[in-house]
Amino acid sequence: MLYFDTHAHYDWEEFDKDRRELFDKFNENVCGLVNIGINLDSAMKVKEYANEYSYMYYSIGIHPMEVEKENSLEKIEQIFEDELKNKDSKLIAIGETGLDYHFDYPVELQKKYFLEQIKLANKYELPIIIHSRESQEDVYKILKENVVKKAGIMHCYSGAPEMSKKFVEMGYYLGVGGPVTRYKDVEETVRITSIDKIVIETDSPVLPPEPFEKHSRNNSLYLNYIVKKIAEIKGISEEEVIEKTTENAYKVYEIKKKL
Repeated sequence: MLYFDTHAHYDWEEFDKDRRELFDKFNENVCGLVNIGINLDSAMKVKEYANEYSYMYYSIGIHPMEVEKENSLEKIEQIFEDELKNKDSKLIAIGETGLDYHFDYPVELQKKYFLEQIKLANKYELPIIIHSRESQEDVYKILKENVVKKAGIMHCYSGAPEMSKKFVEMGYYLGVGGPVTRYKDVEETVRITSIDKIVIETDSPVLPPEPFEKHSRNNSLYLNYIVKKIAEIKGISEEEVIEKTTENAYKVYEIKKKL
């Protein structure tokens, strides 16, 4: 069975030496892979890759750690305007956007960009990919007050397990990656969340699963370790995890499954 990696960053420099070789290998490993844009430069690269590889899709947005750089929401919106006129476009979501309180990025500026991207998601009726590191309470409040029509994915959710229930109740899927193999809170979140609301991701090149070193380069060939851990936690087969998470990915991104 093939995996669906719902979140990766293959435009990053960590892949400059062997990007194409990996993409060719993924033909045997994945049925879907979404490259996530984090700024305007990133958007152009992930669009290029998606148009070259049949299994690849992309999203564009302004990451909360990119808000102090020169970014233009008007240019982001223009890309959406142009791309979505094309019936074969592989642009399927907005993001990654949200809030990051781990580092010292200006909170009000992060909130401004987050709110503007929620507006874009609703305008173009696309799901949204949300980053919520150490900021789940504020993210929840913003999403409660500014409902996203198509909801989306709580990317690499790492907050309190009980808090995860609130996002699921709002219609969001939880992205589960390498941290599920390392942290008890993430394990517990997976345990209490229906497999029908879980998608898998790598967040490549970061967050590799065990047994790989925590700061080594991650990639989509490691999805089996994530699936194995989810299956162990849920007490179901790896085949069921792959089948369900792939089905969920097609559903949340509204991709017509290729038979």
